[in-house]
Amino acid sequence: MTLQRWDPLRDLLNFQERANRLLCSSSEDERSKNRARWCPVVDILETPDAYIFIAELPGVGRDNINVEVQGNTLTLSGERFIGSAPEIAVFHRIERVHGVFERSFTLPGQVNVAMVEAKYADGILEVILPKVADSERCVSIVCSG
Repeated sequence: MTLQRWDPLRDLLNFQERANRLLCSSSEDERSKNRARWCPVVDILETPDAYIFIAELPGVGRDNINVEVQGNTLTLSGERFIGSAPEIAVFHRIERVHGVFERSFTLPGQVNVAMVEAKYADGILEVILPKVADSERCVSIVCSG
């Protein structure tokens, strides 16, 4: 028997992943509709100057992606359409997920909404949310420390 060191962060990340799958999964009735929901995976990074969100959106056209920052919430939404088969072909199985998606994230701090930058290339969306500097938070008062 081998001992494995307990890592509470790993357990928390595993729990979050399972919760995301549960919340993003669709019922069979909803999957049978033309516009099923799916849930893209997202990496979240923090640098000293910004929060960075990297989402995998393969097969989603640039015009079908919406990025919205409202208050301290970032919302990524859009739709991926299923490709069409040639007229002489019939689908026997469709495993690639398509339909609408929406993910919202609460930001841990204030961001400069005017400086938000989004880049999309090769199915990867990168959203950079610059943090509000301490000096920008103090407009009409004197900041200390």
